[in-house]
Amino acid sequence: MAARVFDLDYVEHATLRDGTAIVLRLVRADDKDLLRTGFDRWSKESRYARFFSAKTHLSDDELRYLCEVDHESHFALGALTDAEPPIGLGIARFIRLPEEQEPGAPVTAEAAIAVADEAQGQGLGRLLFERLVVAAAERGVERFRCEVLGSNTSMKTLIDKLAPLHTTEVGGGVMSIDFDVPGRTAEPEVRESALYRFFRGVAKMGPWGLIASRWS
Repeated sequence: MAARVFDLDYVEHATLRDGTAIVLRLVRADDKDLLRTGFDRWSKESRYARFFSAKTHLSDDELRYLCEVDHESHFALGALTDAEPPIGLGIARFIRLPEEQEPGAPVTAEAAIAVADEAQGQGLGRLLFERLVVAAAERGVERFRCEVLGSNTSMKTLIDKLAPLHTTEVGGGVMSIDFDVPGRTAEPEVRESALYRFFRGVAKMGPWGLIASRWS
């Protein structure tokens, strides 16, 4: 198996647009209190956008499900402030769906990104999405499915920019968006785009190549 960028040793330092220093790493089983504290800082609007309901807290069972992951079928990447004590600013995850019945159907995973209110508009959503794409490609995921509120224009705009070829279904106020993981398959004009070449190049890098890259 080729060496992976996103293994348990992965740590990356980055800076958001407003100058906030952050650390990216995989979610660990002992992150439950960190995740609970981060969730408590979210606004009601951010909680609703992520969970599609007026959620007030995360239960112990939910915290176990969100933190005790195998990073294969269920992968989760967190963004923290580079300070003590750290504060959770964002998380990206994908959960591989059961194998489709049709022969040759692409390996699909549900993907989701959540960014704390104080970090929104600072480039963190895009940064997490880019790394989630590479982690998915490393694990053989060929297609993402994202479900977002119809009113969540920021996530829809992000997907439009980073994965222009996608299908969208709308029902009950929720958009279900399917798109190929960049670097797997794409139309010729997309394969020639700078962003596509970037994803494909990063997917082939070793850990040092990724960390040394300049991320906008």
